[in-house]
Amino acid sequence: MPEALNEADRVGPLGEFASPELEAAYRARLAPDARRLTLLMIGSSTAAVLAMGYQDYTLFPDGPQLRWLWTARVAYALLSVAAFVVIRSERAAYDQILGWWLLTGIALYVCAGAVWPAGSIELRIAAALSVLMCYCILPLPFRFQVVAAVLHTGAWFAVALWLNPPSDHGSVLGDMCWLFIVNALGVVLSRNGHIRQRILFVTLIRQSELSAKLGKALAEVRTLRGLIQVCAWCHKVHADNDRWQQLESYVRDHSHAEFTHGICPPCLAAATGDADNLAEMNGA
Repeated sequence: MPEALNEADRVGPLGEFASPELEAAYRARLAPDARRLTLLMIGSSTAAVLAMGYQDYTLFPDGPQLRWLWTARVAYALLSVAAFVVIRSERAAYDQILGWWLLTGIALYVCAGAVWPAGSIELRIAAALSVLMCYCILPLPFRFQVVAAVLHTGAWFAVALWLNPPSDHGSVLGDMCWLFIVNALGVVLSRNGHIRQRILFVTLIRQSELSAKLGKALAEVRTLRGLIQVCAWCHKVHADNDRWQQLESYVRDHSHAEFTHGICPPCLAAATGDADNLAEMNGA
């Protein structure tokens, strides 16, 4: 981290500023883009969930499983629409709504996993993509990204080892290794990304502050440039609007200089000589 950053500007091990005020400012600056990304995530995920409902018909042409799965999918879609509307209208904090929406997605995954055949390739791909999404796309602080990824991973374990036990244990072990690698890489990449973004944010803030101070300092500096017309007899200066000013007044108005008065040695000698001559003449 650059040495120019003070202690309050430093980023902690969880990828957040040590200063709560600075972290809040960063989150506020990020909020508009994060809100748009959240809306995109909700819309695309809802479309994907409904599209995967076609697989329900393939696996269960009719019966209670089909009704159960589509009840869960429709409920998820309705909750997603509600979350989309609330976040878009900015009536609530997007991160809180996003957290509840993620829990509904995990619940839907568990519902589908409990009914679908063991070792379904669609569920395995959905688990891996969900974990990647948590680390790479989810617009939340680092610790919440980790929590969301761990919950998705735990949901996969619950489906593979508890709700659907007849699955291929070799495939389960392979998926466990794959998800472990994804989580490990996700933690490292996500944390480093959060730190870099915050360092860039605070660097831009400090640069903006320095630029403002420099602009203010330059605005306060006034210098005299160019040719200045001075009367050869009275030494007044030709100012604006055909006015003639005393040299002291003109310099004072066009710079930050101030005048004080003294006497140079030649003038002092001349003045002393004139005073002596005047005294002699008065004595005579």
